[in-house]
Amino acid sequence: SVKLRTRIKYPMIILLMLYLFFMSFSCHSPEKFESETSSAKIVENEMWQPLIILTRKDKKMIKAKSKKLYQQKNESALLVGNVEIDFYNDQGEHISILYADSARINERTNDLNANGNVYVVSDSGYTLTTNKIVWDNSYKMIVAEDSVMFTTSEGDTLYGIGFESDSDLEEWRIFKPFGITRVGI
Repeated sequence: SVKLRTRIKYPMIILLMLYLFFMSFSCHSPEKFESETSSAKIVENEMWQPLIILTRKDKKMIKAKSKKLYQQKNESALLVGNVEIDFYNDQGEHISILYADSARINERTNDLNANGNVYVVSDSGYTLTTNKIVWDNSYKMIVAEDSVMFTTSEGDTLYGIGFESDSDLEEWRIFKPFGITRVGI
């Protein structure tokens, strides 16, 4: 009878230990769960194939489109995937187009931040290639602070770190220019 009791005793202890082991990993405090879910951002607005048109005095300033648009309450609109943004002058005439991986438009100021494979082409033939630009609506200026490649309408290519220009790339300035030239030029 003594041998029988010890055989039953050990499986019960093992089962009790396994039970406590699994319970310790499965318990979850409500406070921890609430903090985890409240810290996760919930997207309030999501649109597919959006088209945004910003105007001033019934004249188009910007026309933007992309694969998707995300927007939280009281925040800027985030355009993602094949972003195309057309710029217009004060008369409402098309002057340039911007391509990027993503862009954020501030609806209060109409400023724009474009990121990833940014490529701007003016209707007059100038091009700008960089990773990130800011379009300041109040000054109607394109600003890049990192490396840029700028090609003029004559085909000259200039490199630099930092760039400022108007929306049609007609009046531009490259900071910290660099490059290689052929002998005799």
